[in-house]
Amino acid sequence: MTSIAKYAGLAPVVACIAAGVIAPLGVLAVVSFSVPLDLGGVAWGKFSTLAYWSLVFDRDFDGTIVLQADFLRVFVRSIALAAAATLICLALALPSALYIASRPARQKNLLLLAITIPFWICIVVQMYGWLIMLADNGIANRLLNRIGVLHGSLGMIYTDAATLLGLVYAFLPFMVLPIYAALDDMDWRLIEAAYDLGATKSRAVREIVIPICRGGIAAGVGLVFAPALGTYVISDLLGGSRSMMIGNLVDFQFAAGRNWPLGAAMAFALLGIGLISVLAWRMRVNALGKGIAHEFA
Repeated sequence: MTSIAKYAGLAPVVACIAAGVIAPLGVLAVVSFSVPLDLGGVAWGKFSTLAYWSLVFDRDFDGTIVLQADFLRVFVRSIALAAAATLICLALALPSALYIASRPARQKNLLLLAITIPFWICIVVQMYGWLIMLADNGIANRLLNRIGVLHGSLGMIYTDAATLLGLVYAFLPFMVLPIYAALDDMDWRLIEAAYDLGATKSRAVREIVIPICRGGIAAGVGLVFAPALGTYVISDLLGGSRSMMIGNLVDFQFAAGRNWPLGAAMAFALLGIGLISVLAWRMRVNALGKGIAHEFA
């Protein structure tokens, strides 16, 4: 088989990536360095770096250059919520994946089916369900008032807490599945041997389970953090204007703000933050893996 024939099967995938990812990013890059028009759009052929400067700096009413506090606040909130959602998903997914991996084959299939149920429903429909659940006159508020736990309004909708809850709910399966895949072929006799040698459950998990599923954890963190950082629907429906994230800010600049270059620059800033965070995490995980391997060498 020639080298051309060997890689011919990749051609459709490469074409789809080029058409659906690389080409739009190229256009977006050009837009980010363009000069905006007053009513939206850009002046093609005229270039400027003002959009990127506007991410960090703003001009005060007297002409003084000041930090763009509003944008920076949204960026910090987005990073914090995405990181918190990732940590919570990891804390919930690890024991769940370990439990699923320890079950017989029939139970495994049923549990995996239950975890994938959210994939069957549109994310917009799911978030409207949470909106109805968490609203001041919603199901959760009425139930808590009826049983005496709460007196008055829950006050959770359109807050960072509601956005965080939606992020955890939406992305938890993306953390469970790769960790389960890493644990599925684990030799459970290692755990039994650790118990026989006097190890506690926490030590067995820390020194046996976590090193084995290290690759699954790394994949899960990347699959949760990156999309959580750029989410739009969840923060729009559950957080509103008081819990705006980067995705909502990008949408605002392209629509109501009519500043396409600034929206494109925000999109690239979002892409950069996501890439740097995931690559840094991968380097950290690889370093830990080498340390573990050296320990047992």
